[in-house]
Amino acid sequence: MTIAQDHIQQRAIMRVYGAYRFALASALFVALMFGPAKSTLGTSAPQLFAGVASAYAIFALSLLLRHYLIKGHYTPTQLFFEFFIDIGAIMFMSYCSGSADSGLPLLLIVSISAASITLPSQLSLAIAALATISALSEVAAHTLYERVGTQQFIVAGITGMAYFSAAIAIRYLSARIVKTQQLAERRRTDIEKLSAINQRIVQRMQTGIIVMSRTGQVKLINDAAQELLDIRPASGDQDQYAPAVLIEMAKNAINDSQIISVGPRRLDLHVNMTNLEAHNHSDCLLYIENISKITQRAQNLKLASLGRFTASIAHEIRNPLSAISHAAQLLAESPNLDDSDTRFAEIIQNHAMRMNDIIKNILELSRGRTPQPERFALGNWLQTFNTDWRPTEHTQYSITVEALGETDIVNVDRSQLSQIISNIADNAVRHGAAKHGRAALIFRYSTLARSGAVILDIIDNGDGIKPEDVDKIFEPFFTTQAQGNGLGLYLCRELCLANQIHIYYRRTADQQSCFRLQFSHPDRGTLPD
Repeated sequence: MTIAQDHIQQRAIMRVYGAYRFALASALFVALMFGPAKSTLGTSAPQLFAGVASAYAIFALSLLLRHYLIKGHYTPTQLFFEFFIDIGAIMFMSYCSGSADSGLPLLLIVSISAASITLPSQLSLAIAALATISALSEVAAHTLYERVGTQQFIVAGITGMAYFSAAIAIRYLSARIVKTQQLAERRRTDIEKLSAINQRIVQRMQTGIIVMSRTGQVKLINDAAQELLDIRPASGDQDQYAPAVLIEMAKNAINDSQIISVGPRRLDLHVNMTNLEAHNHSDCLLYIENISKITQRAQNLKLASLGRFTASIAHEIRNPLSAISHAAQLLAESPNLDDSDTRFAEIIQNHAMRMNDIIKNILELSRGRTPQPERFALGNWLQTFNTDWRPTEHTQYSITVEALGETDIVNVDRSQLSQIISNIADNAVRHGAAKHGRAALIFRYSTLARSGAVILDIIDNGDGIKPEDVDKIFEPFFTTQAQGNGLGLYLCRELCLANQIHIYYRRTADQQSCFRLQFSHPDRGTLPD
């Protein structure tokens, strides 16, 4: 138990005892003034009893106000003085009541008990000793004026034994209670630390965690779940609710595992639900995982198989392809060809180059180099990229870098990020120049308010992707261009998956064509929503 907690407990005990002291003093005074005539109180010296009772009541009231109104630390000397006055006042009133059985000395057991709880052991035993001496002194004082039987000394001795017994017993029980409180405090601290550790673990997990009621009220949710489900944190005292599809799943409770689609981009999420208790009306615990994680693992297996297959046939394909390309080049240089034959030779060369690009991209995919992520500032990296990068086709273009976020720290492979953005920028420059004669690109990065993850928008002035083709652009060999091979964006998506980047196509508020790269959190490494 800390010093502050010990002081609070001590103050609480003295407040209760102060109220008891004032009630006792008031009751004794009222009993003397308005009690029956044959009362044993104040029989020997009623005026002295009344004076002591009134003074004791005033003393009790002043200490009661002090304990309730004045906040300060108690010293052992102050508390010892209070209990000393209690002993003196009660024993004086007992003396004024004669040697009859007034019972007033027994009231000191309460005072001794309070002293045993609030004072150190030596002082609490001193209070018991003073009370015993006072009891014996009272009997001795009565022998000076009247005949007192020897049994009165025996009663006084037994009363003293009761005082010491009460002091020792209460002190022992108080020590046990303090030890129990200290143990409970240590356990509470340990539980709070474990709870904080568990909370940090849950918040840093890549898997989304939600605890919610059957009506959808969210009771616990980590950052990963908020990102995956696009749930905004509750503000103020407002309750937070899960998406409707999860509420319906909790109400039905038919399947404990289900794949759902949520969010404006219809993410595919695997949800595993379980009840926290045995009955079906208890709260639900849901584990949410982005399917792209599973897709990434399957992709790794696919790339491994593709690598073995590609390595075995790439040599056999490239050798004859090189021969065809070289023969077409020599044929085009012949002076005896007419225009139609020259055109045929150009077609052979173009398609040979196209096949060579396809093989090159497939080899790039099949190698499946493990990313080497590192933390860096995306804004500075984009400025360097803007300076060094040049499109594959000689077209006029301009690139603008816009910063809208508070942070731009990402944790990805630099070379693979360069390959991703180069492929997207090549397409953007080609389409923008085809429409306007000059391509205009905007690299705009910002930060998600909920998770702090960075997003990068690559905006161009081209026509963009048709709505019916948006779901197909990342499929292998899908292209809308006669000269395209359909592997550029597919390669971008695979590299994004390897670096835990979410890539998708969208339109900006003013309907500009935009590819968005949403990076994972640089610390948690969670796939973004």
